[in-house]
Amino acid sequence: MAEEEQEQQLSKEEAEMRLQQMRAAVQEQMRQINILEMDAAEHRLVLEALDPLQGGRKCFRMVGTVIVERTVSDVKPALTANLEQMKAAVKKLTESCKKQQLDADAFAAKHRLSSKQGAAQQAEEQEGADEGSSGVLI
Repeated sequence: MAEEEQEQQLSKEEAEMRLQQMRAAVQEQMRQINILEMDAAEHRLVLEALDPLQGGRKCFRMVGTVIVERTVSDVKPALTANLEQMKAAVKKLTESCKKQQLDADAFAAKHRLSSKQGAAQQAEEQEGADEGSSGVLI
């Protein structure tokens, strides 16, 4: 309840800063989702490359910064498990990101803010500065 009262008392500048922070958090989560999706794609490629190979064949796996010699039959289950964990993490992060985005949109609507307003104000300031310095020299 104290948070609600505090949110109502925010000035426009404070509300805009808070909205920017919320949107930055959403951007960061989107970046994390993108990284996980790229890693999952790499795992899929490796699994596709290992599919036609015999289970006893030697392969190398990087664990941290160390390359370890294993067999295909040892590596495939580990890669599959990692891929499933990545998919679950992406799904969880996506849901969290959507919730944060909805919260940011609700906050913006509640305080009558939008990213377009900030851009429009900056454009008006830019035009005002241009108008003051524009003139014809003879």
